[in-house]
This record gives sequence, C-alpha cells and structure tokens, in this order.
Amino acid sequence: MMYESEGNNLSILAEFTALAGSLQGSNLNEDVRLKASAVTRSLLSALELPFERIMQDVVMNPPTLMAIRMGVQLEIFTQVSQNPEGITLQTIVEKTGASPILVDHQTAKDNIICADNMISPQSPDSAASMCCRVCQAARCTDIQALSFDYGNGRSNGGSNNLSLNKLVLILETSAPPKLQSSFAKNNNHVLSSVKDTPFQLGCNTEFSYFEWLGKNPDLARDFHQWMTLKQNATPSWLDWFDIENHLAEDFNAEASDVLFVDVGGGEGQYVQGLKEKFPDAPGRLILQDLPQVISAVDSPPTSVELASHDFFTAQPIKDARAYFMHWTLHDWPDEQFQSILRHIVDVMEPEYSNLIIHETIIPDTNCDLPSACMSVMMIIQVAGFERSEKQWRELLESVGLSKVVFHQPPISGEGIIEAMK
Repeated sequence: MMYESEGNNLSILAEFTALAGSLQGSNLNEDVRLKASAVTRSLLSALELPFERIMQDVVMNPPTLMAIRMGVQLEIFTQVSQNPEGITLQTIVEKTGASPILVDHQTAKDNIICADNMISPQSPDSAASMCCRVCQAARCTDIQALSFDYGNGRSNGGSNNLSLNKLVLILETSAPPKLQSSFAKNNNHVLSSVKDTPFQLGCNTEFSYFEWLGKNPDLARDFHQWMTLKQNATPSWLDWFDIENHLAEDFNAEASDVLFVDVGGGEGQYVQGLKEKFPDAPGRLILQDLPQVISAVDSPPTSVELASHDFFTAQPIKDARAYFMHWTLHDWPDEQFQSILRHIVDVMEPEYSNLIIHETIIPDTNCDLPSACMSVMMIIQVAGFERSEKQWRELLESVGLSKVVFHQPPISGEGIIEAMK
C-alpha cells in the first residue's frame, strides 16, 4: 500500500512537470489563460503548508524586491538580454566593475533572481569558475531590460531599465511598517488627505505623491512610461465597449463640435487608439493633462488636440459628447473625487454628454488578488482606493449624475462606468 501511494505521488508529480513543460510558449486564448492562472493559484494554495505561505509573504518577498533592485543596479538584466547566446558571469563582472562575489550571489544557480525565473542559469555545474558559468534570458528578463517608445508603447532593446524596476524604489518607501505607522498616527482611521499617507513617511516629504513626482522629473517620466506599458499590456476598452452606439451615433455637431475629451490622459494612448479604430469618427478629439505632462509629449497623437488643464479647475470644454477618464479617480479620496467630477458635471449637456470612467469595479465578493493589492497601494501612496459598484454609484450620484450604467469587461481588467445628468 505504501508503494502504491508513493507511486501515485510520483505520478501526480510527473503530470505537474509535464503540464508545466507543455505550457511553455503555448498560445492559449486570453480567457483560458486567465482562468488557468486562477486555477493554478488555487492549486498552489492547496499544496502549500500554512507556514510556507507565511514565510513567502513575510520573509521571501522583501528579499526578492531587493534582488531585483540589485539586478537593475548591476545591469544584469540588460546584459543578459543583449546576449541571446548567453553571457558569462566573468563578463558581467568586467562590464559592471562590480564585486565578483556580489555578481555571483545575484546570478548563482540557486539565487533569488534565478529561482524567481528572472534569468536562466545555463551552466550545469554551479561550482564551475565564473568564466565558464553562463546565464541566458528567461521569460521575464527582457521586460526587466527594455526601454519603451512612449508614443506607441513598442518595446526597444536598450540600456534604460524599465520603469517598473525604478518604481520599486517608490514602492519600498511605502513598505508595510510605514503603512502601520501612518494609520497608527491617524488612530487607524481612513486617510482623507493626499499629504498624510505612508508615502510621506517613507519618502520623508511633505509633498503629495504627484507633487513629489513633479519635482522629480526623471521618476515622473518613469511613472508615465509605466502607465503606458500597463495600458498596452491590458485589453483595450475599445475592443469590447460599443463606442459607436454610445458616442458617435448620437453626436450633435450643432450642440458641440467636440466628440471626446480625455481628461488627465497622459501621453494620449487611449485617444490615439480611438482615432485609429474609428478614423472617420466625427468631431474633435482633445487630450488634457497638466502642463508638464503635455509639454513632455514627444509624439502627439495624430489629429488630436493637446490642451493643458488641471482637473481641479473649471473644465473649459463645454457640451462635449464624451468626457473620458482612466486611472484617475482611484488616485483620490472621496472629497477630491467629488471636486474633480463637479467641474465636469458643470459643463455636461443633460442627457447628451456622457462621462466614461475606465477603472476597476471591485466585486462585493471574490475580489481578485491584483485588484485587492492595487487598492492597498492606492491607500499607501495617495489615500485613494479601488471602489465597488455601490461606492461608485453613491459618489457619482452625489455630484448630480443620476443615470449610471456599469459595463464589466468580457474577460478581466477594468470596467466601464457611464454616467449622464
């Protein structure tokens, strides 16, 4: 019986191993891939012992972040990515001028970066000399080492590390101890000020997160690069939302010549996508953001007007068919949320102008882990958070928007919230 049980265990292990191998490079459709990922996480949860789960979250995750930081600092990801045939550890040492011990620690066969599948050790003998031990790119290596064309989101091999890695600096300053200290200082109440968050404690600053970015232009550029990357890596709302029937069909050129205003639209990826998908759409397309953001747009979207605008001031574009906002309102507590929207509501034509909000709609039950983590990150950095359908509806109705409709994406990601007055 013991041998039969052991045989079954080995059979299950072999099946897991074979399945993992078969999925490498597979072309699963997005729906199946996401569902399979969820099942896999459930499987891992079933296999892990409680102690192992706690060890992963508390002990292992922080060193992983530090190892990624060192991989960036030593340019390990860049060098491995630029050498498809592999690169020896000795070559990395020579190019970086770093300590051989430090490079060896970061790239050894059993180290964090390899264990976390950031790079792939190719030398079978981990005791071989540094001149013989070779590393090659793994699935995650290239994205750690790429620079991006901000205008179109295409990746370009280069020496600039992706903003995700640079943003690790910001994330670490708002680590859980800072979160605890910040809430303790506020008697464990919900934070209501963008200048009184764990971020201020972590970065030792009195500025809000976005003010701080404005005074650190290199990090601000990284931030917008990261936003561009994330937008290009997630399903586009233009692929599933019936924008023709919701916008263009009822466009009234006599009431206003503006079809679409992207409020706080960064470098214009979405308004450009709209123009490309519907090249014959009527009316003007306008991209709005702060002056420093608009002035930094290197390649303005074709046929799109650029306009400097602070959404805490009066909205200058009246009676547009649509006012669009993406990843904007989750950055703010309720009071600022309402202030931003009131300026838009003031210029909306009743039963014609449409407010379109493209953000996460937190489910009441079974919230996915990424959305839950993002909500906590918003609390840490800006005192905002991801909102449920009930919370969205209450806030929208509080500023005079009574016609509120929710649209969930067909697979995953942020939904669409429509509102009229």
